[in-house]
This record gives sequence, structure tokens and C-alpha cells, in this order.
Amino acid sequence: MDIKRHLSVYKGLPKDIYVLFISTVINKMGSFIVPLMTLILTEKIGFSKYEAGLFTTIAILSQAPFLVVGGSLVDRFGSKRIIVIFQSLGSLLYLACGFMKPTVAVAVLIVIASNMYALATPAFNAMVPSITPKALMKNAYSLMYLGSNLGLAIGPMIGGILFSKNFLNLLFILDAASTIISTMMVFFFVRGKAKLNVAMSKNKTQDIKTDSSGSIFSFFLKNPVIIAFSLIMVVYYFCYVQWNFLLPLQTVEAFGKDGVGVFSSLFSINAITVIVLTPILTSVTAKTFPLKSMFVGGILYFIAFGMFAINRYILVFVVAIIIMTVGEILVTINSNNYIAQLTPKKYLGRVNSIFFLFMGAGFATGPLVMGSVITLVSFQNAWIMVAALMLCGSFSMYFLKMAEKKKSVENKNNFSQEREERISKDA
Repeated sequence: MDIKRHLSVYKGLPKDIYVLFISTVINKMGSFIVPLMTLILTEKIGFSKYEAGLFTTIAILSQAPFLVVGGSLVDRFGSKRIIVIFQSLGSLLYLACGFMKPTVAVAVLIVIASNMYALATPAFNAMVPSITPKALMKNAYSLMYLGSNLGLAIGPMIGGILFSKNFLNLLFILDAASTIISTMMVFFFVRGKAKLNVAMSKNKTQDIKTDSSGSIFSFFLKNPVIIAFSLIMVVYYFCYVQWNFLLPLQTVEAFGKDGVGVFSSLFSINAITVIVLTPILTSVTAKTFPLKSMFVGGILYFIAFGMFAINRYILVFVVAIIIMTVGEILVTINSNNYIAQLTPKKYLGRVNSIFFLFMGAGFATGPLVMGSVITLVSFQNAWIMVAALMLCGSFSMYFLKMAEKKKSVENKNNFSQEREERISKDA
């Protein structure tokens, strides 16, 4: 396998993207608090498991309006300003927690900080298209995804060690410091806008209708494909989140006390697979239409979830995780790219915020629904249900792809007919 050829997909990107990549690695490497949230609430602050679960759910739900507001702010003031302002505010709140005793007040500050970060979330996705030519956008999103996973492969491990040594205050300070460093990199070294060049002007663009009023609702009404795509992604994320919810419960039931270690190993395999295969899959699917790649990704999800349903052997779990992760890579690097390709610059922030809301709906309802289902059925039947739903989602993506293809052919035919009429008229 020619590794250099596959890694070449990251060559030739704008300098700003490389800066954003390093910034993302640093930020995620210092992401200590969120992965340890439940343990902080229960072991340090004194919440019961029920109280911790309720508090976490409320905290996640509270981010929804901040995502929407953040998207609007991005379209009005630009991605860079929103990232710098709200990432800095969030990190300062974490820094304050580093000098406080673990109490309910700390828990409240964590939620407020998370909402500050939520305000900046749409800005990161919206910034990539603003600094990247369309022809390289998929490669840029792939690099950002790789950077995020590189950081997360290291950060939680360090955080777990420091937490076990009772260095909670230090965790807050280090998390804040990493965010401040990554934010300052964006502030000083990222322009926030792409240089227009000939290559960009030659790129093919989607037939997207815009509205002179700038109304996001009018934009969605004229471009229902984005809403259809987002609704299908609710199904994708509803099913995907089950590997973080059903699978750890299943491994504990299947392997007893060793189940926690089994799931931790599967989690590591997922991270390693992402790091190794992301550049390869980006290279292999470079000329593949995003919806086709996402359909294949959904089918891989379906296969992996089916494997979870029919086995109790560690090796089969490992193979299933690798298959699922290949699907995850295909879905992740193509979903962001598809949204960016469909959306004019002036709507990027708001469209990304709405997309994050749909994504969050899948993540939030997945554990809630399957948590009730698993009290009534076995893990085998629960996974069969998830796999069946995933298959429906995959074919919905396929039908959307076919509809897009048909629309593209019709537009091309209409263009050719208009051109022939003009030529005939001129003659």
C-alpha cells in the first residue's frame, strides 16, 4: 500500500487549515473535563448516579439554543471572532474552577462553560469552507477529523491518570490552558477567509437557490434537500451512539468484571482505526459523491450492529468495531463536506447550527429510547432493532442520492436545451 500517495490528500491545503489542524489537536488533547464529567459529579461533588445523569442531560439540552445563536453570530460577525471570543470565555470559566473546591457551583460553571463552547461550535465547521477552495474541502474536513481523534486518543488517557491521583484542580487548569493556546493560534495565524483563485472559479457548484432577504427559513424552503439530509442523519446518529450506550452494557453482561476492560480496548481500537484509515479512505473516495460514500458507511454500520447482535466472542467484537469505524470515517468526512458544498457562505453558520441540532437529537434520543427498550428485550434483539433502523436510514440516503442525481441530469439537460435554443436563435 502506497502510504505516501494516500497522505498526499493533505498536501496543497491552505496554510490556515494546517494551523487549524494543530490547534484542534492541542484543544482535544487537553479535553479532560467533558470525558470525566460523570466521575466529577459523582465522586468529587457527591451527586448520585441518577442526579448525575439528570444533570448531564439538562446540561446537554441547554446547549441547543446556544448552538442556534452561535450559528447566527457566525453569519453576522464571522467564524474567527466567534471562536476567539467564546472559546476564551469558556476557558476562563474552567480556569476559575481550577481554584475552587468541587461543589455544585463548579458543576454550574462547567455547564456555563459548555454553553460558551456550544456558541463557538458552528464556527469551526463554517470556518473550513471559508478558508478552503471547494475542490479541497473534503480533504480539509478529513484533516480536521483526524486532528480531533489524534487529540482525543491522548487526552482522556492523561486525564484519567491525573483524576485517579486526585489532581482535579490541575485538570481544570490544563484544560483551560490548552483551549487558550489553541484559540490564540486561531487568533494570530488564521486569516478566516480563503484566497480566491482560478481553481475555485472553475469548480462545479450545486444548483442552490438563495434568498435576497437572507432568511434561513426561506433558504430551507427553497432547498429541502438539506432538511431531508439532516433528518436522515438523525437516524444515523441515533444508531451510531448505541455503540457508546448498548455496547458497554453488553460487554459487562457478557464478560462480567472484564467487560469494562473489553469495552475500553474496543474504544482504543476505534481511535487507532480512525487515525490509520482516515487519510486512506479520504484518498480512495476522493472522486466519490458524498451521499454514495455515506450510503456505504451506513451499510457498514448495519453489518457491524448485526455482528454485535449475534456474538459473544471478543474477536468478533473487534472485527465489528473496525467495520463500524470505517463506516464512521466515511460518514463523518462526507457529511460536513456535503453540507458545506450545498450552503452559500452567508448561511454557513446557521445551517451548521441546525445540522448540529439534528445530530444532537439523534445522540440525545438514542440512549433515552434504547434505555427503555433494553429493559424489555435482550441485547441481541435490541441490536437487531438498531441494525434494521440503520438499514432504513442507509437506503433513505441512497434514495436521496438518486434524487440528487436525477435533478443533476435534468439541470444539465435544461442547460443544453437552453444553449441549443440560443445558438439556433443567433443563427
